[in-house]
Amino acid sequence: MTELAAELAAATAAMVARFPVDLRTPATEPDPTLWKALVDAGFTALDVPEAAGGQDADLADALAVLDSLTEAGAITPYVEHALLAAWLAGRVDFSLDGLSATVAIVDEATVLGDGERIRLSGSAIGVPYAASADVIVILASTTDGAVIAVVDRREAGLRVEPGTDLMGLDYSDIVFDDAEVTFSASSPVTVDDLRTRGALVYSVTLAAAARAVRERTIRYAAERVQFGRPLTKFQAIQQRLAYMAAQSTMMETAARAATDAASEDIVTARDAIAAAKIVTSRSAHEVAAAAHQIHGAIGFTAEHSLGRFTTALWTWRDRYGTEHDWSEQLAARILDDGLDPWHVITGASGPVAQSTRTDAQ
Repeated sequence: MTELAAELAAATAAMVARFPVDLRTPATEPDPTLWKALVDAGFTALDVPEAAGGQDADLADALAVLDSLTEAGAITPYVEHALLAAWLAGRVDFSLDGLSATVAIVDEATVLGDGERIRLSGSAIGVPYAASADVIVILASTTDGAVIAVVDRREAGLRVEPGTDLMGLDYSDIVFDDAEVTFSASSPVTVDDLRTRGALVYSVTLAAAARAVRERTIRYAAERVQFGRPLTKFQAIQQRLAYMAAQSTMMETAARAATDAASEDIVTARDAIAAAKIVTSRSAHEVAAAAHQIHGAIGFTAEHSLGRFTTALWTWRDRYGTEHDWSEQLAARILDDGLDPWHVITGASGPVAQSTRTDAQ
């Protein structure tokens, strides 16, 4: 972690301390006070270009803020607004200018213009904060290529079909029916680029949530006395704690490696990000299950803080691709594109080297 990233993480933790987080599950809504503090501090446009109203910082700096927010259990639209929507708009120098935003991918979209107005038709499935964001920043796949478009949520041609995720938060579908576009431009970002960035972001959130689960479970096991001794004195509990610690540490390591690789070039970091999403998505359920086994029935109550983080693990593990999706992509890189598996492990790149060894006769 860079010095700036460490300072941003500490500042974020200080903000969270000023505005105590309600950790009941399911969550009710994002914390508007904490979100305003993040906006006022300029933390919601860290790796956005200055031309688009951002700070032009490194992606790792923005992810350090996300890590602190997630570990504290804070509910904010930081992922969708700061790390995806603002970044996507910033790639075409469009400033959100104080508007709250979420991001949507619209496959097989239709974009039509009559010289004065541009209209968008298509649909997006599972958009967080679709019902509350001021604008929707869209990456649309059209017959003429990828387009970045911005649509006001109150536009008559935009219809939100309400839904919630496991955490109880807005996770709705959006239908665009000749919705008037506020801004549009050809996109330098492909859908695969955005999905890869989303996979990295959610790998970081999963790792941070797993760390919070681990620390809370270790503390609970040390404090909870059963049959006259702490739970940590029982061998079966020790084994589950060790297993959970190994899984969560592996998640953190994979997310950190992907973050370091993405700071160089997110396109060439695809393999590290794929590996991180595989590891974090696959291990999320195991960490959550182990924690609930150790906590027993109390961990399932709405008032207990554990539920905020384990529900997050179950909710986020499928965002921007499951472990199976990314396993298939990584396998295709190795089997079809000739990527050397050793290069994936070591972080090198390039096709499989052709052996010059001749077989013994």
